[in-house]
Amino acid sequence: MSKNKPTRKEIFAFAVGDGGCNLVWTTIGSFLTLYYTDSVGIAAATIGTIMLLSRLLDGLSDLVMGGIIDRTHTRWGKARPWILWSAVPMGLGLVLMFSIPDSLSNNGKIAYASISYILMSAVIYTACNLSYNTLLSVSAPDPKDRVTMSSMRFFFTMCTVLFINYSCIHFVEKFGWTGMSVIFGGLAIILLLITFFGTKERVHIEQNIVPNENKQNATSSFKLLFTNKYFILLAIIFVINYTILGVNNGLRIYYAKDVLGNITLMGTLTLCFILPKLIGNLVYPYINNRLGKWKSMMLGYVLELTGLLIMALSDTSFASAVIGLVLLGIGGIPHTAGLFAMVADVIDYGEWKTGVRLDGLTNSVTSFGMKVGAGIGSALVGWGLAWVAYDGTLATQTSETIEGIKWVFTFVPAGLIVVGLVVLYFCNLDKIYSQIAEGLAKKRKLI
Repeated sequence: MSKNKPTRKEIFAFAVGDGGCNLVWTTIGSFLTLYYTDSVGIAAATIGTIMLLSRLLDGLSDLVMGGIIDRTHTRWGKARPWILWSAVPMGLGLVLMFSIPDSLSNNGKIAYASISYILMSAVIYTACNLSYNTLLSVSAPDPKDRVTMSSMRFFFTMCTVLFINYSCIHFVEKFGWTGMSVIFGGLAIILLLITFFGTKERVHIEQNIVPNENKQNATSSFKLLFTNKYFILLAIIFVINYTILGVNNGLRIYYAKDVLGNITLMGTLTLCFILPKLIGNLVYPYINNRLGKWKSMMLGYVLELTGLLIMALSDTSFASAVIGLVLLGIGGIPHTAGLFAMVADVIDYGEWKTGVRLDGLTNSVTSFGMKVGAGIGSALVGWGLAWVAYDGTLATQTSETIEGIKWVFTFVPAGLIVVGLVVLYFCNLDKIYSQIAEGLAKKRKLI
């Protein structure tokens, strides 16, 4: 195997790292609102505002962290050391978020929630997840290898999400919210350390590419970044996709509990959404070879929109929910592996156009989009629950509230997908990538 190609062990070590990230972030996205509303007693509208404000701040921290990664040079590389340094804080941060003291006043609980949420999302998770996403572009120079690594990554991600959604409530019932977070946080630390010790950076080290981004000051780097039109378009797509996912993750448990009337269906609904992605990520490299990233992502949006409209316009039933979520899952396949692999293409495009390679800053689009999108999604969940007059103290919600939850769960993501289709239409890098690859190959021979 070429020294420029990651081994199977490296691909595995890379892939499990996102399991570590999701043991933290999926748990937060899927269960933190429920913990705040039903266990801590914080108002849903307040939760939405906290999450949105912290994520907007978080978006700025992503750009700062991207610049820091680009200027990090150690014997481990530029991205791997940050995975090592942030692994333990990730686990501890999760425990802090699910351990609000009962003795605090209501304002004290709000302050605790705000501080712990901002610390986790804007500092710890930013450092960990942005460096993890950057690792893809610096460890795999070949776009086909990036798709393979990204596909395996999301296979493990979906397995982790299923584990979380099936086991979280059971752990909470047995050990409490803090006990659950200790278990998930410990597992996250282990998986992130596997990624650090089992991977290798190549782009700068083995190809002898001059790290010319260091010749740029921070202002010049940001100017170059925002001249890359595909960075801006991809940032919008990331925000849209993770807003949709934030709404889906945040409201799915309410949909099971209140709309379908059975909270134990949460795991099954999640399985319908995740299993197609789980299987699809194993075959996506073949789909990518046939359709390319752009065409498959356009088709994915159409399938997702179809699934949401089926759930929205048909009579409420478990069957319609299954059909809708399965289509949502199938449509989401290229928007996981394909979207993250496209970020590396955007990095190559920037280097081709400007001569400066900005791995960390460009990868900030992933962390920025994920967290701002998830923040907007979480805010929409909180505000949506407030708008439909959700009352966590009631055993059964009113019919108007139940119908409102269904409306927010389906029509809000559907509208976002329509916007996403328009933006993605102008983000077709596949049609020019052969020129990019040829230009970079010539440039690197001269170095």
